[in-house]
Amino acid sequence: MITFLPPFLLGFLALSFQIFLLREFSVHFYGNEITFGFILAAWLLWGGLGSISASKLKFHPLRFPQTYYAVILFLPLSLIVLRFSRFFLRMLPGEIMGIIPMLFYSLVLAFFISFPLGILFVFNAHFQKGDLYRVYFLESLGSSVAGLIVYLFLIPVFSNWQGAAIVGASASLLIFFSFGKKKQIFFPLSILIFLAAFIIFDLPSQKIYWKPFSLIKSKDTPYGKIQILKTDEQISLYNNSLHDYSYPNLAASEESVHFALLQNPRAKNVLMVGGGAGGGLSQILKYSQVEVDYVELDPEIIRLSLQFLPEKEKSVLRHKRIHIFYQDGRAFLTETQKKYDMIILNLPEPATAQINRFYTKEFFHEAREKLTEKGVLSFRVPSAENYISLELQNFLSSLYFTLKEAFSFVEVVPGDTNIFLASPQPLSIGFEELSQKIKDLNLQNSYVSPELLFSRLSPLRIEFIKEKVSSGKRTINQDFSPISYFYNSVLWSTQFKGLERKIFSFFSEVHFFWLLDLPLILFISLLIILWLRRKKSTFPLVPLAVKGFTTIVVELIVIISFQTMYGYVYRRIALLLTCFMMGLFLGSFRGKKRKRIYFAQLLFIQFGILLLVLLLHLSLKIHPPELFFFIYLLLLGFLGGDMFVVSNNLFLREKKNYGLGYGLDLLGSFFGALVASSFLIPLVGLPLLLKYLFLLNSFCILFLFGGLKRS
Repeated sequence: MITFLPPFLLGFLALSFQIFLLREFSVHFYGNEITFGFILAAWLLWGGLGSISASKLKFHPLRFPQTYYAVILFLPLSLIVLRFSRFFLRMLPGEIMGIIPMLFYSLVLAFFISFPLGILFVFNAHFQKGDLYRVYFLESLGSSVAGLIVYLFLIPVFSNWQGAAIVGASASLLIFFSFGKKKQIFFPLSILIFLAAFIIFDLPSQKIYWKPFSLIKSKDTPYGKIQILKTDEQISLYNNSLHDYSYPNLAASEESVHFALLQNPRAKNVLMVGGGAGGGLSQILKYSQVEVDYVELDPEIIRLSLQFLPEKEKSVLRHKRIHIFYQDGRAFLTETQKKYDMIILNLPEPATAQINRFYTKEFFHEAREKLTEKGVLSFRVPSAENYISLELQNFLSSLYFTLKEAFSFVEVVPGDTNIFLASPQPLSIGFEELSQKIKDLNLQNSYVSPELLFSRLSPLRIEFIKEKVSSGKRTINQDFSPISYFYNSVLWSTQFKGLERKIFSFFSEVHFFWLLDLPLILFISLLIILWLRRKKSTFPLVPLAVKGFTTIVVELIVIISFQTMYGYVYRRIALLLTCFMMGLFLGSFRGKKRKRIYFAQLLFIQFGILLLVLLLHLSLKIHPPELFFFIYLLLLGFLGGDMFVVSNNLFLREKKNYGLGYGLDLLGSFFGALVASSFLIPLVGLPLLLKYLFLLNSFCILFLFGGLKRS
């Protein structure tokens, strides 16, 4: 029997299954950081509880492989339930779901996968004859390998369902041959047959999901799931079940372009970021002198558009005046040396931290530097034509005041979609002037036309929207304090009745004391109580929970910082996570090789984590090179892995409970994942959050000093 294989497979299955579940979850629920925070938190919660509860289960060699088979079977079953969740919730395909069903499905689906994985960690410790540290570093190694294989090989080639089936089938065979029980061949054989049917059912199940619409193409890419729908003569492209564009949709394509270009009809160089395939580029070509640099993140969007759009629109994408670049839009703007007369952002509203990067003060300053003196920046966000709620007002005002940080002149076009225009020179959205320009240019528009602009650009409407955006909260959206992303989440919550709206409304008004100060005070009080109890086994466990909380929050901060500075390079972010897992492996290996373990070592490791938190806080001010973040997470993982070994070694001297330390580590991560991505990062910002992490770890060090005297 290959003894290293079961704990290695534990880590490999855990991370790969987590990736596929997260990707599919973002397809069927609103795929922002709140979604990821919920599913990641639920995963960590059940993993921790599974590990803690496993101490009450009697280890049996027969249960060991059967638990692996159960986990492998539960993932495809969970993905099936997830895909048909809209029928259970009575929702339309592509309809945004509230946080209550999102939280419910997170808890239920994560339970069936992560809870048995937590049990398997303890079972592996028994299988390795109590060598908990060997289990931990082999599990970390398995996760590191999974991160590379899944992100670099499976995701670019296979769909989520296919990738999950390949991992499950491979693991089933390895478990069977590892344990060598030929009479148990029924289990892996049944799983292989089921996984084959699971792959075949992938596309048919998607077609069922989209009924009554007709799904004609589906493609998983490193950036999401792209689906093409056909209704009569209209082609619609959805990305992670959210509408990207429809063709023809003249209203959207015309307003995304003409309000900006009519400010300077002589513009020659235009940069468009996203959304051009649905008709925006063809509208720009109405201006005969314009050359367009069009930046699209996902090449598959263009490839599939060329496959299914009418020939007229295909010719636009191949036009000699259109230059297509497959890159992150912000990274492109940073790297280019060109100056543009016009920058048009044809992107979704800032519903995620990733998209929010295009609506921050830093980005607007960068765009201003790449514009000519008469240049114009333009973007559009969903709004309301006649009634602006408080939630919508706060969202629009954050964008308006953030633009004013970089541009002297900002105008807002009223309507059910607001078009923001910003320039260093005066702008005009008056009906008479724009109508005259349309006539002079002989633009044959259907919606941005004199006939319809008369109503849309009436002085009363212009004054109404200007008064609303200029009288809302004066909050500035920044790279490391993405408040507009949170305001958009608040606005999203107003679509639902009851608890969703109350939760987001509460947090949008709550004072920092309740978000940061009170939790820190409660933590200090807990430390004092534990110190007064003077229970020797407690002192090694507290740093594990603090480490779990700290590392997951720091990982999220690193990912957002890396995205902001260097663009949304999906595979590099995967390498960031892999560096952390590799650090865990190396750190646990280092801890296992220690000839003697004593309490002072735990204090030194905790101090090292404290220094890393301080280092990250300082690095946000100096824009470090890319390599810094990879090395940083490797070091953070190294200290985390070393701490796990040292802490558990000290604890197990007092009490033989293999799952408690691992469970507390995961439960600490659960709380970090739940609160950081959903509320703390957008509301308080990265620098302030890092300061409180520094205080949290500082008080943990003081607590350990108390334990040092008793060791």
